[in-house]
Amino acid sequence: MTIQEIKNSISELAKKHAAINEENIGDIRNAELLESQAQDLIITFCEAKGYLINGFPTEKRQIDEEELDDDFSQEHFLLYLDFLTYQKGDVAELTWHYAASFWHETFESKEDFIAQAKERANSDSFYDITL
Repeated sequence: MTIQEIKNSISELAKKHAAINEENIGDIRNAELLESQAQDLIITFCEAKGYLINGFPTEKRQIDEEELDDDFSQEHFLLYLDFLTYQKGDVAELTWHYAASFWHETFESKEDFIAQAKERANSDSFYDITL
C-alpha cells in the first residue's frame, strides 16, 4: 500500500471510531479494535520497508514459539512505532495522521507529536519493555 492509501484507510477507521458510544463496553472494545487496525496498517508498512529497531520485529520472529508472546506484545509494537516516528519521515507522516485523525484535539502540532514520541521511546519509565 502507498502512504496515501494507508492514510485513506486510517481516515475511514477514524470515522468509525468517532461514531462509537464509549458508554457501552462492547463499543469500547470496538474502539480499541479500530485503533489496533490503524496501527497494524502502519506496522505492516514499516515491516515492508525493512525498518528495524534492534532487530525488532523481523529478526525477533526467528525465536522459539514459546517466547513469542513476550517479544510481540502490543506495547512492543507501540514502542517500535515511537522510535520510528522520530527516526523516519514517512513513519512520522503516518503516525501523525493516525493520531490527528483519531484524537485531533490531543496534539498541538506534528512537531509536538514527534517530540512526545521521542520522549516516550527514550524514557526509562514510560514503557515496561525494551526492544
